[in-house]
Amino acid sequence: MNVLILEDEPLIAQGLAREVRAHFGARLAALALHDNVEQALAALRQHDYDLLLLDLHLHGADGYDLLRQAGSAPFQTIIVSAHAERSITAFEFGVLDFVAKPFSRERLHKALQRYTGRHTETASLAVKKRGALEWIAVAEIDHVQADGHYSNVVLRSGEQCFHDLAIDKLMALLPPHFLRVHRSYIVNSLGFKRLQIAAGGKYALDTQTSTGIPVSRSSYPALKQRLLG
Repeated sequence: MNVLILEDEPLIAQGLAREVRAHFGARLAALALHDNVEQALAALRQHDYDLLLLDLHLHGADGYDLLRQAGSAPFQTIIVSAHAERSITAFEFGVLDFVAKPFSRERLHKALQRYTGRHTETASLAVKKRGALEWIAVAEIDHVQADGHYSNVVLRSGEQCFHDLAIDKLMALLPPHFLRVHRSYIVNSLGFKRLQIAAGGKYALDTQTSTGIPVSRSSYPALKQRLLG
């Protein structure tokens, strides 16, 4: 994997690099350090990076401007900043974590584990619950419903929370066992219970938590095979 660190304080940048190497070990193919937005943007456009560690105040520039200009680039982001009051803005960009400075080694490795955990059942996702930003385990999610340019996340407990990304972008953050069963629905396939077949070629899915989740005709064959298989 390839990691880019954007940090304008040399000692902090070196410390981040050291911990990134320690966490990823032999999995780390390339590690680049930059201290300004322009250089980092050029690097992101020229090379494929998997993870960005991003400071927010960079010689007077705003780290969020890099995320705005990078658009839908495929890398994941961990914010590392002394400005914890700006953490709610990070939610709008779907970042993996916000690590407040000064940070401990344990806190940074917890954030790095959120990236590693995207490929396991321990993955986490930032959502809004009761007006606050909270991290939930992806395994807790039953399904996701599109809500305009945002997404409504329904947990296995039945509780609902809010994500600031549209369903297409949120789908890219979820593990492979989350399936797009309808243009407006993503379902955790580990919770499948029953596939309903109604007159007129209409289909609906029941999970351990929810009933009647719409299924498109194009998704039906794959879902049927998954339930039988």
